[in-house]
Amino acid sequence: MCQCKCECKGLSEFISQNLDKRKFGNIVNEYLYKKNISTSELSENAGIDRKLISKFIADCNYHPSKDTALAVCIGLKLNYSEARELLKISGYSFAANSQRDLTIVYALDTGVCKICEVNKLLRDLGEKLFKE
Repeated sequence: MCQCKCECKGLSEFISQNLDKRKFGNIVNEYLYKKNISTSELSENAGIDRKLISKFIADCNYHPSKDTALAVCIGLKLNYSEARELLKISGYSFAANSQRDLTIVYALDTGVCKICEVNKLLRDLGEKLFKE
């Protein structure tokens, strides 16, 4: 006899207990409110067009690129823990073997909150820059 039904039930329970249903745009919106940051300020700090910010706040199915998610972390002035959470919701993480990612972690930890300042750090190391 096949155990598929039993295994599927266990899988369904596992997923329902562990699935994080929060979306990128919802969390961004929460941080905008929590940190009293306007979308204009986020746009300026992150180097992201305000139309894109409006899009991911309004569209619960929007999935950002890793660079967009990282830029938003910087623009929202997130600390490392907050940034890790936002990246995780987006399906990304900081790579411990990436000089670029570690530079961004350093920037978050030291309060660098403008994409142009992060780009200066990245440029000095010869790493890929964010679009501004």
